[in-house]
Amino acid sequence: MTRFCVTVAVVVVLAGMHDAAVSGQTGVSRGNPAYTSTATAILVDVVVRDKKGRPVTDLSADDFDVAEDGVPQKVDSFTRVSHGGGIGVGVAWRSPNKTIAVTPTAEPSGAPETNTAADDATTAIVFDHLSADALRLAQRATLDYVPMTGESSVRVGVFATDPGVRVLQSYTTDRARVRRAIQNVVPSGVSAEEQKEERNDDLIARRRELQGQNATAAQSAAATTGAALARNSQDIGRRESELLMIQTELNMIRSFDNLDRAHKGYDTSLALLAVIRSLSFFPGRKTIVFFSEGLPVSPALSARFDSLIDAANRANVTAYAVDANGLRAKSTLTSTRKEVETFAEERMTQVASGTNRTEQPLTMAFERVEDTLKLDSRTGLARLAQETGGFLVEQSNDLTSAFRRIDEDNQFHYLLTYSPKNSTFDGKFRAIHVKVHRSGTQVFARKGYRALRASGGLDGGSYETPALALLDRTPLPNAFPIHAAGFSFPDPARPGLTPLLVRVGTDALHFNIDQQRSTYSAQAAVVVRIRDGKGQEVQTLGQQYVLSGDAKDLEAAKRGEILFYREADFAPGVYTMETIVMDVVARQGSARVATLSVSAPQSSTFDMSSLVLVSRTEDVTAPGMAEPSAPLYVGRTLLYPNLGAPIRKSAAGELPFYFTLYGNLSNVKVSAQLLRNGQAVAEAPVPLSPSTGPRLQHVGRLPIGSLPAGTYELRIRAADSIHEISRTAFFTLQQ
Repeated sequence: MTRFCVTVAVVVVLAGMHDAAVSGQTGVSRGNPAYTSTATAILVDVVVRDKKGRPVTDLSADDFDVAEDGVPQKVDSFTRVSHGGGIGVGVAWRSPNKTIAVTPTAEPSGAPETNTAADDATTAIVFDHLSADALRLAQRATLDYVPMTGESSVRVGVFATDPGVRVLQSYTTDRARVRRAIQNVVPSGVSAEEQKEERNDDLIARRRELQGQNATAAQSAAATTGAALARNSQDIGRRESELLMIQTELNMIRSFDNLDRAHKGYDTSLALLAVIRSLSFFPGRKTIVFFSEGLPVSPALSARFDSLIDAANRANVTAYAVDANGLRAKSTLTSTRKEVETFAEERMTQVASGTNRTEQPLTMAFERVEDTLKLDSRTGLARLAQETGGFLVEQSNDLTSAFRRIDEDNQFHYLLTYSPKNSTFDGKFRAIHVKVHRSGTQVFARKGYRALRASGGLDGGSYETPALALLDRTPLPNAFPIHAAGFSFPDPARPGLTPLLVRVGTDALHFNIDQQRSTYSAQAAVVVRIRDGKGQEVQTLGQQYVLSGDAKDLEAAKRGEILFYREADFAPGVYTMETIVMDVVARQGSARVATLSVSAPQSSTFDMSSLVLVSRTEDVTAPGMAEPSAPLYVGRTLLYPNLGAPIRKSAAGELPFYFTLYGNLSNVKVSAQLLRNGQAVAEAPVPLSPSTGPRLQHVGRLPIGSLPAGTYELRIRAADSIHEISRTAFFTLQQ
């Protein structure tokens, strides 16, 4: 065994640490929903009503059939859930808080089990961009139904979406606080919207008038001569100029409409996703009462709307949509009819004249008609409600009856679970159909779920669903090289600080070339899922990367790399880090699974971070820049970890390594040992600079020029008189 020299490169003591990330990106923490779609328990809430709309409460397991994608399923468990209190007053019945569990093969019998508070229902009341008149209707109906004082076992939260999501009242059982929050909702401004609609109608009417005058003038032109003909031509020219100005203004209004519609739809979908996420943490029946004047679901927003419904079904949330316009003075069908008529007029004019005054593609006008249809409450709002097991309330000022019905659903419903016969988790939508063997009944249940092994987060990111489907395949995909690792930095201020990194070379991705535009494009999705020792999902973190540029720069683009970085905080324990990198264009990917250990903080002595092998460094010095303090910064030097890539001796004669010590470091001694095949081949002390604080960062260099090719283990030991810690890292040398 030989001795080698360990050179001290940088030693810096930092006093603090913040959340700065190597790539400037921040992590998103996601908790576990109460119920997840797994191979052993697909949970379905079912409400059954008779022809008169009354709840049917006497069904048994034998009365239900469940099918998934048309394939009959065996009901594993059947439960009647009966709660005595609702969010309002005057409910249909008063029964004790009981849950009666029934096996699939037996009639309900035996002593009922007492339901706990944790099983009580949770309701989110959401007010979405409401005008003053619509808001007054929604507030009056809600306040009429929510009692003045007292508490109920049902948790209620109040939210508004103007813009983003505002929490007016977090979930509470105090009805007085709920009422105050409802009263504090303010209307969204709509006067400009009404003026714009009136101006649009005036412009179209004036255009029809001018077109009619020009058509009459053109017909009489053959019989007109001399000065009269000249005046007629001047009048036609003047009207044509005015028509051009009218069309320009109409195009401006329509362009603004498209932007405003897309913004509202995007904003509302994000707000609803945030509310769904807040509900996902609760057990029991979870509902959203969504007051809206219309939910835009244009073609551009269709995919996001699909993700919204998927998220609600994954979290087992039922949505009840309420058309807050009630008995409208102006029906939404009026706007739809006008849009269709305008489209037909413009198309007929275009065919007759051979010109397009709108100066816009015909498809744009057709998309406006389609958007208008989808803005009607019978489309977006109805689909949100029906596909999550709820219902739509429309064209009615009597919203109190709707609340009573929602209350009844919360008070009494059936819970069915089944294990799907199709156990392939491919990320595809699985349709659920529940049938009841009793004539004259209506069944309300969610329409399906995405076949994911666990919930992939509720941010609605379209890239996560197919990426997680790849991650759940057996065997794991391995289409191209990737590297992933997690490191523990038990800083006293953040004991569970855990940087997570994933690296993939861009040469592994498939690039599309647009010959007409002379551009290239590629997309990659990186998703990291963390599970605890029990296999439960702790966090899912992800990022989508879109690469584009001039086609002439394609080769340079292929020589780059994508480095995904997140900082997470975990409790002490052993975790599994599951990583998937997906080539979105090629629909293929590579997965890696690694173990991640987070040690308990050592308050009475010292502690040590993971051992990090350094691939390269970067000076981030900038004028006026404060010294960064993220875990992979040493002073103003940024360290890029080697995540497992082989090291070529010809490229570097030394291998930098890095670790951080915390706590009482006055008597700590550190040594390094190099092993191959479990046998020590070299060792040396690691000299440390004197510690001036509770944190000491150390970067050393390991000479590798004389080592033969192979796989090695670098082990760092730190010890004082009573405590010893060791950290290891493996690397492979190539010639």
